Amino acid sequence: MNRIARCGVAIAALALGFGCKRGNVAPPAPPAVAAASGSAPAPVPVGGPTPHPDAVVDALAGAGLSPEGFATLNPVPYGAAVCKEGRVQTIDTLVCEFRDPEAAARGETALLDQWGREGGHTGVALRSKLTLLGVFDRARHDPNGKVINKVIDTFKKL
Repeated sequence: MNRIARCGVAIAALALGFGCKRGNVAPPAPPAVAAASGSAPAPVPVGGPTPHPDAVVDALAGAGLSPEGFATLNPVPYGAAVCKEGRVQTIDTLVCEFRDPEAAARGETALLDQWGREGGHTGVALRSKLTLLGVFDRARHDPNGKVINKVIDTFKKL
């Protein structure tokens, strides 16, 4: 990839809240840490605790976005540890927490693949540490993206 194309990718990544290093090399993921009970690996915080789905829903409510109908999904989709799904001002919203960065990346890919098959109007998937936020406007209720933008801005502040 030439330097101009790499810079374009870097600018796009930066707009989504990701960093860019020269040479387009991602930092290695930290190893999983076993839980104190030894039963399952504990979530690995990358630079601090990851936002729990309940905290995300609470933040959306605190921002005046009126989240409604959020419920824990069982079975949990996308290989996540926990997921909650509901609506924010009629826009379908999903918040999942994963055990490790690799699972989060696979979950994000699976979510985007599903949305691609459904063919909705607008969708945004954004990760913060081990938490994935998915906002999908299936019914074109937010044609200018104002609600989706407010949801993303709130999530980025966590």
